[in-house]
Amino acid sequence: MTTLTETAELSPEWLATRVLSLIEDETEIDPTENLVLYGLDSISVMTLSSELKQRGIEASFDELAREPTLNAWWALIAARR
Repeated sequence: MTTLTETAELSPEWLATRVLSLIEDETEIDPTENLVLYGLDSISVMTLSSELKQRGIEASFDELAREPTLNAWWALIAARR
């Protein structure tokens, strides 16, 4: 069961920080740029999908992989909160 705290802490900043930790890069990410260009791989996308599901947000690997940008991912998360 997802608690309100788990979904409440989701934010664009959380997403950007989480993606940075997945790609293990210290660079600033352009929210409109394809995250694959920063080194994001399919395992990381699967990991994020699983973490979002644990927080009550259904976002499949296919949905995330379709448009791998911070802006697109946040729009998907925000729409499903």
